[in-house]
Amino acid sequence: SVHDAPACRRAVLTMALVRSGSTACSIFVGNLPYDADEDELRELFSRVGTVTSVRLVCDRDTKQQKGYAFCDFNDSASVQRAIEELNAVEYNGRRIRIDGAERGLHAPSRGGGGDDVG
Repeated sequence: SVHDAPACRRAVLTMALVRSGSTACSIFVGNLPYDADEDELRELFSRVGTVTSVRLVCDRDTKQQKGYAFCDFNDSASVQRAIEELNAVEYNGRRIRIDGAERGLHAPSRGGGGDDVG
């Protein structure tokens, strides 16, 4: 939808930041429903610390959400609180998975290019 387009454009910036190693205050959020909303996620994660950004990751070609996001906090203590307090919390019918951004990026993949759908 049109609402998803800005989030998808930000995903390109997200990957550039993550690749540059700026992950100390970031979490990887997996198992998100495909209709996840950045504002709702920001509200959820603000329970554990000051959120500086939330970025839903979208497929480059289809612009559809890929089911994961990154959330940045002001400090690493908030990252730890998010992992401890919000991992496996239900969000829109799904139990979200939270990990440090570094670890989330290096999780075993199903192979293929980064934007394969399916």
